[in-house]
Amino acid sequence: MSEEAINTYILQHPPIVYENKMGNNRTQLLCIANLFPFYIAKRCLSESEKIRVTFVDAPLSKNTDSLALLLALSAETCHAISPKELSHYIMSLWENLASSDPIALMTLSEKFNSKSSFCEAVGINRRDF
Repeated sequence: MSEEAINTYILQHPPIVYENKMGNNRTQLLCIANLFPFYIAKRCLSESEKIRVTFVDAPLSKNTDSLALLLALSAETCHAISPKELSHYIMSLWENLASSDPIALMTLSEKFNSKSSFCEAVGINRRDF
């Protein structure tokens, strides 16, 4: 793909990053979601090239995994052409988030509070899991 095409893709799907304070007035940006555009930029663009990103508040260190799962689950359930085709992946995200931070599921949808209602909401058969 051309550099222009890559930049257009990244503009549509900016990596989601947060600032990680490292001490000595140094700050590192850490990508927590939209990893594909991030890796495409690293692989295909020069290091001096700037890309658009979306900043989010830094999570507490114990909540980093939960935030990453929450962002992935919301993106996949909203963008899935057919949840049935991604059912194992989506269910895996839901199960991991349900075990690590069940309250976060409710921020996505009140229907994500149980396996049965989650499966019903995204149109997959709970008996398959």
